[in-house]
Amino acid sequence: MSTPPVPVLASASEAVRAAHDLAAELAADASARDREGRFPYRAARLLSESGLLGIRIPAAYGGAGVDQRTVAEVFRVLAAADGALAQIPQSHFAFLDALLVAGDETLRREVFAAVLAGARIGNAASERGGRTAADFRTRVVRSADGLRLQGTKHYATGALGAQWIAVYALLDDELTVVFVPGDAPGVRLADDWAGMGQRATGSGTARFDDVPVAAHRVIRPWTQPAARRGWWLAGRLAHTAIDVGIAENALHDGLAYLATRARVSPGLPFDAPGDDPLIQHGVGVAATRTRAARLLLADAARAVDLAWNSDEDTDVREARLVLDQAKAFAADVAVEVSSDLFSWTGTSATDDRHNLHRHWRNARTHTLHDPNGWKYASAGAALVRQAQEARAAGD
Repeated sequence: MSTPPVPVLASASEAVRAAHDLAAELAADASARDREGRFPYRAARLLSESGLLGIRIPAAYGGAGVDQRTVAEVFRVLAAADGALAQIPQSHFAFLDALLVAGDETLRREVFAAVLAGARIGNAASERGGRTAADFRTRVVRSADGLRLQGTKHYATGALGAQWIAVYALLDDELTVVFVPGDAPGVRLADDWAGMGQRATGSGTARFDDVPVAAHRVIRPWTQPAARRGWWLAGRLAHTAIDVGIAENALHDGLAYLATRARVSPGLPFDAPGDDPLIQHGVGVAATRTRAARLLLADAARAVDLAWNSDEDTDVREARLVLDQAKAFAADVAVEVSSDLFSWTGTSATDDRHNLHRHWRNARTHTLHDPNGWKYASAGAALVRQAQEARAAGD
């Protein structure tokens, strides 16, 4: 039986509709995927077949060229069904943006055509052992046979099953992004991610043993003039959307359990636990904070889109400020809601068979990508600087 062609989504509305359709299918098996703790090949295939992976590709190359606000909404919708699955394409979109910033025409056409046909880009950025996460030892080395990629990566989310892998590597001591086919000789991937949460992301080990690299597949997005306009902010925006989606998923499942399974505490004069004003208060706080996180996400997405299309440093600074606020708040809300749901649902909700704790495990694991306190501090520093600059301008 032949595989049906991947649909090419032509607009933002089509992309969001496709995300809702995919989310409805993914939600049913989310708990099972978490329990299995392996890379979800079937779910990843459904993602590829949905057409969503190509929505960021410009119309000139056959895609919809949607804005970052639409991409963020897609991530939020998917994460509200399965926070782990939603993380798999995060790097895919980040590296598509890197290609828009720094890829040459040959590489763009090569990768964009593959993505529109359903290909996915996996990530191989992080390493272990350095003083910071930005200490890289993976290198592209020059040899008589051309360029070769050598090194080991960890937390390679999305690399398993990917047709392309984007690798952070040093070339002549300059940080680059190297695009290699997922089936290239010397590429070895292990499904050895063992985190307590986001278990179905397949964020395992990637080894590159003398992998041949075509010169046009090495890009330097950080050295391009467009880099300051915020291509790197879009990746953070996607992480923010995932946090918001995890909070919404936890809220939804907590309310469903409250309505169908929870019992009234002994001695309370209520027919159902949902009649308890204290429980209603807890639900109201969680729902309000979750809605606020969603609105902050939309605000940040608008700011990132403006920065992407702007030549003004002030727009980039504003986008970073709003995004820092949105990311920090969404992370706090995801952790709080996924924990507090147990205070409304009671002890029975902690039964492992319900797997409601996966929401907290996902939230706690995913929100550790960035030190949350520094996001608030960064936002505060920007606001203080703005006030100082305004005062100096008025003197």
